[in-house]
Amino acid sequence: MRELAFFFLLGAAASLVGDHSHVVTRTTEYFTDAVPFVWSSPIWFPILVGAATASLAEIRLHLPNPRTDVTVRQGIAGVAAVIGTYVTTALVHGAPTVPSTTLIIAMAVIIWCAWGDAPSVVCGALAAVVGPAVEIALAKAGLFAYHDDSDGLFGVGPWLPPLYFAFGVVVAMLGEIAARRRASVEFSGTTVESRR
Repeated sequence: MRELAFFFLLGAAASLVGDHSHVVTRTTEYFTDAVPFVWSSPIWFPILVGAATASLAEIRLHLPNPRTDVTVRQGIAGVAAVIGTYVTTALVHGAPTVPSTTLIIAMAVIIWCAWGDAPSVVCGALAAVVGPAVEIALAKAGLFAYHDDSDGLFGVGPWLPPLYFAFGVVVAMLGEIAARRRASVEFSGTTVESRR
């Protein structure tokens, strides 16, 4: 339970940095004031991303062959890479669609090559489909909008699928790190008990 809370808080905090970057660069604009805001985001935004983070980390552990050799250092680098990619989407929001989307796709591929594995593609693909679909629905509901230069995918950023894919890949790795640490703690606890 503590791990899920950690993933929720990590996802929520990281989302606030990226979303703030979108708001201050006018990549996105919110039209709702019916709920409290956290920094530049309506409170439901970090809640959604936090829930997605915890869910994807858990899903990875139900897929085959969780890795046991991934490290906390790799996890930190992966989180930094995804936040950097998110912020990059804010910086390129006025750029033509093909080069800006190609850049984010390239970053997502590098992230997968550096920190992903075959099962993490499942988490990445889930995020790449569900994340943009939720954003499209929220935009259609009139809660927010992407700038005219950045709404080429049914009203949302065309670079969202690779951004979400990278997010899913890194969260899958974080789930593996948490599982390995949990197993290590449980093993050391069992060893101590057996010595008594």
